[in-house]
Amino acid sequence: MKILSSLSIVNAIPIPHKLLKRTTEFTECRQSPTPPLLSVVISPDPVVSGNTVTFTATGSLNQDVPDGSDLIAFFGDSSSSKIIGDIKRAPMCDGGCPRAGAQFTKTLDYSDVPGLPNPYDIVVGVVKNTDVLACAVAINV
Repeated sequence: MKILSSLSIVNAIPIPHKLLKRTTEFTECRQSPTPPLLSVVISPDPVVSGNTVTFTATGSLNQDVPDGSDLIAFFGDSSSSKIIGDIKRAPMCDGGCPRAGAQFTKTLDYSDVPGLPNPYDIVVGVVKNTDVLACAVAINV
């Protein structure tokens, strides 16, 4: 009976770290030279497989964003470094390309999020072909 009482007491103790909502944190991409950091907010947070996630990226570059540039987002397997699912794209220059020094905000909807391992990574960037103009990564989400 003592074991059952102890177990009930332990289960009743609140665990604050499990009650706090965790926000996905994005940091600089690890490449050389390091591209400017994007500020990224995702909704919903955390990402839910099978649903749509919206990426909102805000940034400012020291160069004009070239015509034909895209905001991209994709998921990666933290252990194998392989891309999971598709790389989604949204044009950066709808309504005009962002100018050097001017803050921009772009959104990208990633529909039908693939099944994600635990943990996984998220990469969001502004690219022109293979050139990375700005980037942010969330590692081991």
